[in-house]
Amino acid sequence: MKFRGHLIGGMTTGVIVVGIAARSGIIARDAFSPSALFQIGTIAQSGALAAASLFLLTLAMSLFPDLDTASVPQRWFFRTAFILLVILLVMKQMGLFACLTFILLLPLLHRHRGWTHSKWTPFAISILFIAVMVYLRLPRSGPADFSLAAAIGLLREYWIVILACVSGHYTHLLLDAR
Repeated sequence: MKFRGHLIGGMTTGVIVVGIAARSGIIARDAFSPSALFQIGTIAQSGALAAASLFLLTLAMSLFPDLDTASVPQRWFFRTAFILLVILLVMKQMGLFACLTFILLLPLLHRHRGWTHSKWTPFAISILFIAVMVYLRLPRSGPADFSLAAAIGLLREYWIVILACVSGHYTHLLLDAR
């Protein structure tokens, strides 16, 4: 499948994931009103930001498998990533900057249709993504603070992130199978 097909498939899947998030109450439905985007500091705005983030995560994961070869998705992905890295650097978010830099190099470490096209990749990426989000949000803790109950709690809290990663990635694999 060509880039345009993966882009359309990823956008469609992104809309579905955001719809599931809204339907399940993760994102407030009033966050989708046009006025919500202009209400600074309100729950509606954070809901719109969450919806945009989920949509973009799903779309990025639908393009991710082709980042291991010179392609249109690779060029646009790394252009966007460069801008994001500059923003993180200016905002002095060095932890997130380092994590994102590490993740960005991963697709370049293997041949085309290697691990980036694996059925297990979206699960590993979503767990890595959640771990980074939790690490940056919580006070520093060590391995002694880990428990199975805490891990299950994280999966319950971030299931929508796993859904976004997995559905975006599987959309790509499904479209490649045609």
